[in-house]
Amino acid sequence: MDSNPDGKLILVVDDEFDVLSAYTMLFDFRGFRVRTAANGAEALAVARRERPDIVVSDYMMPVMNGADLCVAWRADPALAAIPFILTSAGILPRDLLPPYDLFFRKPVSFDTLLAAIQQLIARPD
Repeated sequence: MDSNPDGKLILVVDDEFDVLSAYTMLFDFRGFRVRTAANGAEALAVARRERPDIVVSDYMMPVMNGADLCVAWRADPALAAIPFILTSAGILPRDLLPPYDLFFRKPVSFDTLLAAIQQLIARPD
């Protein structure tokens, strides 16, 4: 059961359990609902079951990395308009061509990430 049933839904995608746990706790505290996935393939399945308002994805993951997830995300008409934030500790945005909305180099401060999320969710479609 969601502790914030009326909150916007964030999908957090990362293969690091500690990152998923920390983001879940922090976003929940800020009034969001949170779903998590450990890789891109799992993220697509989660998003197709329950459409998120935004996705925050790591780049380096097994099965399907964040760049491939972003490409698949934009190719799916049901998900294409949902804002996509990509993060990475090991790659720079100049090395990527996927159509993400924002890129942050890890570690990114939670306040910076939260401000970006709020801005992207508030923009008109």
